[in-house]
Amino acid sequence: MKFISFKLTMITLLFFCANFTLSAQQDEQTTSVPETVETKPKPESKAPQLQPPTSLIKQHKDDLKHYLPANKVSSLLAGPDDYITLITESSSVNNKGTMILLPDWQQGATNPKAINFLRNKLPQEGWTTIAIQPASKPENYPSKALEISAQQEENKTLIDDYKMKFATMINAVMSKASDYPGIVVMIAQGHHGTMLVDLFDEQSTNQADALPSAVILLSSYLLTNDKLINEANTDFANKIAFSEYPIFDLYLRYDHPIVLSKAKQRLALSKKEMKVYYRQRQLNNNEMGYYPEQELLTQINSWLKSIGW
Repeated sequence: MKFISFKLTMITLLFFCANFTLSAQQDEQTTSVPETVETKPKPESKAPQLQPPTSLIKQHKDDLKHYLPANKVSSLLAGPDDYITLITESSSVNNKGTMILLPDWQQGATNPKAINFLRNKLPQEGWTTIAIQPASKPENYPSKALEISAQQEENKTLIDDYKMKFATMINAVMSKASDYPGIVVMIAQGHHGTMLVDLFDEQSTNQADALPSAVILLSSYLLTNDKLINEANTDFANKIAFSEYPIFDLYLRYDHPIVLSKAKQRLALSKKEMKVYYRQRQLNNNEMGYYPEQELLTQINSWLKSIGW
């Protein structure tokens, strides 16, 4: 009996040891699971794609189409380019002609500095107005090259390309103006005033019929590199003096420094060349670049009457 009891005790002890060993192995395996389980990598977070800013010219076009009545907005095809025009026909019994309103290259066709007032007011005076939305300033103009010769070359390339499109646009809008009775007068603002005079200076005598009856300049000047500004704007003054069509040169008391510094030169050269149909007036203003509306209209009407219109 003692032997049997001892044997049972040994069997029980061996069974207990076996269970303890098995339990220890299972615990070890359970503890090591996190080290062996493959975890899926977290997806990489992608940075949001930034869209390039909307171009200024597109903003102007979208605003015109959105805020103005559809019957006031029309497209003008000039070569491969499409321009927005705002046409307001004369509301007077006496139709005098057409005024083409050309804002500066960074301004809209309804800019409040002068163009929008004239666009709405002149039809009451007997004028059909065509305000055109021009292209924006050429990118990277004026040149930032280190050498003056490189600046001149890059500026010439940029401006020449712009002038080609500008000339096509002017020819297209002049053709559109011929659909209406009376004379054609162009009112150009800022840089486009200088480009307009330059364009008409290049016109041959065979193209004289394509010229407007008169040109009104609003604070016109040409921006370029500092060392080239004097030469460029002196050339502009010479072309005004030698032009054969009437020019009314308007600027403001508080205007762009280049306009103010070159106004006397334009007047002096025009007197020297005895340009009869040239008049220059400075208007008083309270805000930089903004024309006094009623005084602007009075000056334009007075000058047109003085030359027979």
